[in-house]
Amino acid sequence: MPTLYDTFLVQEPLRQDPFAVTHNPSDTSTLIDVYKKSSKYFMERDRRRAVERLQYELGKLYMREGEWAKALKVLEPLWRASSWRREGWWDLLVLLVEAVRECTQRLGNNEVLLETEWELMSSSFKSTSLGPHYDFSRCLEGTDVLEESMIIRREDQFPSPLSTTCAFGAMQGNVGEVLPVQIVITSNAQKSTAPLTVSQVLISFDGGLKDICIAHEPESEPRWSQDDMQVYDIALGTANRLTDSSLSSSANSSNGTRGVCDLMFRPGKRKVVSFQMIPRGSGIVRVTSITSKVQTKSWIFDFMVSKAEFLRQDDFIIRSGEGIRRKPAGSNGSNETKIHPKPPKLRIRLPALRKEYLTDETATLDIEIVNEEDGDAEVHLEARFLGQAEAVPTWSWDTEDTPSSSSEDPVTDSKNTTSTIKLGQIEKARSRKIQGTFTARSPPAEAVLEIKALYYLLSEPDTPLSKVFIHDIIFDRPFEANYDFQPREDPQPWLSYFSVNDEEEHGEGSSLPLGLRQLWYCTARLASFATEPLLVEHIDLEATSIPDGAICSVSGHRIPQDLAVAPNSSQPFGFQITVQKVDLDDRRSATVGFHLRIRWRREQSDSAPAATTTIQCPNLTVPFGEPRVLASVGASLTQKSLPEAPSAEPDDESNRIIPITYTIENPSTHVLNFTVSMDTSDDFAFSGPKTTSVTLVPMGRETVRYRILAMKRGGWITPGFRVLDTGFQQVLRVWGTEGMRSDKGRAAVWVDADD
Repeated sequence: MPTLYDTFLVQEPLRQDPFAVTHNPSDTSTLIDVYKKSSKYFMERDRRRAVERLQYELGKLYMREGEWAKALKVLEPLWRASSWRREGWWDLLVLLVEAVRECTQRLGNNEVLLETEWELMSSSFKSTSLGPHYDFSRCLEGTDVLEESMIIRREDQFPSPLSTTCAFGAMQGNVGEVLPVQIVITSNAQKSTAPLTVSQVLISFDGGLKDICIAHEPESEPRWSQDDMQVYDIALGTANRLTDSSLSSSANSSNGTRGVCDLMFRPGKRKVVSFQMIPRGSGIVRVTSITSKVQTKSWIFDFMVSKAEFLRQDDFIIRSGEGIRRKPAGSNGSNETKIHPKPPKLRIRLPALRKEYLTDETATLDIEIVNEEDGDAEVHLEARFLGQAEAVPTWSWDTEDTPSSSSEDPVTDSKNTTSTIKLGQIEKARSRKIQGTFTARSPPAEAVLEIKALYYLLSEPDTPLSKVFIHDIIFDRPFEANYDFQPREDPQPWLSYFSVNDEEEHGEGSSLPLGLRQLWYCTARLASFATEPLLVEHIDLEATSIPDGAICSVSGHRIPQDLAVAPNSSQPFGFQITVQKVDLDDRRSATVGFHLRIRWRREQSDSAPAATTTIQCPNLTVPFGEPRVLASVGASLTQKSLPEAPSAEPDDESNRIIPITYTIENPSTHVLNFTVSMDTSDDFAFSGPKTTSVTLVPMGRETVRYRILAMKRGGWITPGFRVLDTGFQQVLRVWGTEGMRSDKGRAAVWVDADD
C-alpha cells in the first residue's frame, strides 16, 4: 500500500485516470460506489445533467464488467427520461440508445429492443449501428420470440422515424354536416433503411366524432402526387366490412369507422390522407391521439402521439391548379374545431297566431310541422309558456285529429307547465298538423310561447336535433268598465212607525224581512280594448259580499241576442239593486260588494267556446239611518205629497214644461224638520213653492212638485232645489234618479232641443 510520501507528488493511477486503467474487482466496486455517491450528491443539489452523465458512466461500467441486467436497470430509466432527448442532444442520446440496445440484445428483452430499434431508425441520428437496408419488421429475427403475439406501446417518445399530424379543414362546423379532416404522415427514417409498412393508423377524437382506423391497402392509388408527397382521398366505412380479424378488433375499438390507404413509407416520403366525417354532437372536437401500428406475425408495435404540440399541423393542404396550397390553421391549432348544433330544417308554422290574446278566453292554435330535412324524421313536440308563474297559461294538446298510429297521450309537467306529445314519423317534404289549446288567466300579463320540436332523422338516429319557435304574447283584459250608482224611488209604501204589529214583526213563522228597503240602479259602461269586435252573450252583476242583517237582490240586464261591442267603444248595461234590512230597528249602513260577470266570445270565432270574464266593481254603501232627497222627472211614485201648484192655462209653452218631483225621506227614529226652497235662475222659470217647511215623522216620506219651464234648449239645467235640516243645520244632497244626473249635490235634468 503506497504511503503518503509515495503519492505526494504523483497520485495513484486510479485517481489520475479511472477510465484508462484496467481495474481489479476491488477497484471496480470502489468506482461504482463513487459513482453512486456522486450521483446522490449532485441530485441533492439539482445538478441533473451531472447526474445523467454519472448514470451513463455507471451503466457503461456495468457493461464492461458484463453486468448487463444491472446496466439495463441503470440505463433504461435514463434513456426514457433523459434531458438529452428534450433538448435535442442527439449525439449524446444516440450513444445512450446504442447502449440500451446492446443490453436488451444480451438479455433478450425484445420489448425494449423494439423501442430502441424504432428510435435508431430516425434520421435525427447521423450515424447508428444499423446496417444498410435495415428492415424494422425483421429486427427480431434470430431472437427468442414467444408464440403469442407481443404488443409493445410507445407514447410521445422522439426522435421517431414517423411523424403524424392532424388538421381540420374548418375552424367550426355543424352537427350532421360534412367536416374535412386531414392527417399527414411523414417518414423521418434514415435513407439507408428499407421502406416501413404501417398496418394501421388509429385516430382518436374527443367530442362528437367517432374514432377512425385507416388500414394498409397496397393497391390504393394516390389522387395526385408532387415531389415527395402523395395525397389520398379516402372514403370511410364501417368496421364490419373488414375481413382481417386483427384489423377488425382494432377497428371495433375505435367505434367501427375505417378507411384504407397505402401505408408503406419510403425514407423522406410524405403521405397526406384526406377524408370527410360527420359530427354527431356539438362542442369542441379535438384530436386526442394518433397511433401508428406496425404488425408482424409475432409482434405488434404501437407508436402513439398524444401531445398537442406533436399533433399540431399548422396548415391544411389542398390542391390549387397544378400545385398545392396551404390553408393556415386557426389560433387554437388545426387539430381542434368547434361544432355547432345542426341547423334544423324542420319548420314550425302557426298560421293563425295572434300577437295579443284576451284573458279568460280559451284559444286554439293550429300548428303545422313541415319536414324540409333530407330524410324522414321522428318528431316529439314540447310546448310551454314562460313568464310569471301566477300568470302563465297552461298548454294542452288536442289529439282528436292526430293519427292514433303516430301519437301518444300528451304528458304535462306540473312544475314548469311543459306539455309533450309524440307526433310520430313525418316523411321527407311532408307536413303534419296538430292543435294546441290554452286558457289565459285573469291578470293581464306578458308571456313567451315556446314550441320545441325534438326530432331525429331515421337515417341518423344517434344525432338529436331540435327546432324552437318563440313568440311573445300579450294577454290583455277584454273589457274595462265604469260604474255609476244612482238611487231609485221605492214604489212600495214604508211601514208606519205608529202601526207596527209586534206579532207581525216577531211572530212565529214570520220569514219576511221587515226592515227598511232602498232601491239603487247601477249603470255599467263596458268598453272593449280588443282589436276586433266582441260578442257579449250574457252579463250579470253579482253581489259578492253582503253584511249581516241585510239582504240584496239584483235584477240583471237581459240581452235578446248577442250584442257586439266594437273596438275602442263602450256599451251601457243597467242593473236594478234592492237592499233591505231584516230588522226594522237596524239603521246601520250596509256596504255591499259586487263584481261584473260577462260571458263573451270573438265575433269571428263561432266555433270557439264562450269565455267568462269577471270584473271587480266598487262597493256600494247604503245609508239607512240618514235622511235623503230624491229627484225624479214626472209624477212621484209615492202617494203622500204637498199640494201641487195650480197649473196655468195651456199655451204654446206647455210642451216645454218639465214636471219634477222631489221626495224627502226620513228613515230615522226622530221627527225631522226641513226648510225647502227653490232658487231662481236665468235658465228656467218654475211653478211651485218658493220656500216652505216640511216636518217628517219617523219612517216618513213626502214629495214636493215643481214644473220647470226651460229658457234654453238642448242642454242640462240644474234647478236650485235646496233642503235644509233645521235641527242639524245641514243641507241635504239631492240625488237624481232615472233620466237625471247629480251635479254638485243637486239634480240636473236634460232639456231637448227644438225640432
